[in-house]
Amino acid sequence: MKPEIDDVYAVLRQWAMDKKPQTYGDLSRDYQARTGHWFEPHGSWDVPLGDLNNRLASSGLPALSALVILQVENEPGGRFWGCAPNVPHRPKNDLQRITEWDRIVKAVIAQNWPHVLP
Repeated sequence: MKPEIDDVYAVLRQWAMDKKPQTYGDLSRDYQARTGHWFEPHGSWDVPLGDLNNRLASSGLPALSALVILQVENEPGGRFWGCAPNVPHRPKNDLQRITEWDRIVKAVIAQNWPHVLP
């Protein structure tokens, strides 16, 4: 069993409306609250979040998974970078990386997200 992309979208859409990045642990908790199914924060989310970003990119939408961050680093995990056409490869420079992530988060928050995943 793996997380359903439509439910992942619904959780992250709410986060975008709340204008707040949250951790993988928060994603596991909110997904469970929505579906009744628990997925471990470590290792469960990379593929579904990449699939989500690819689907959003095909509709010209920003990478919603930019809102999912590592608790310690307070930024997305390494597999976020380059996971879809709407996410560039990881910048080598820390300032460039944070600047690019901030740009994506602002685009996500500004987006008027459809109720249903396109």
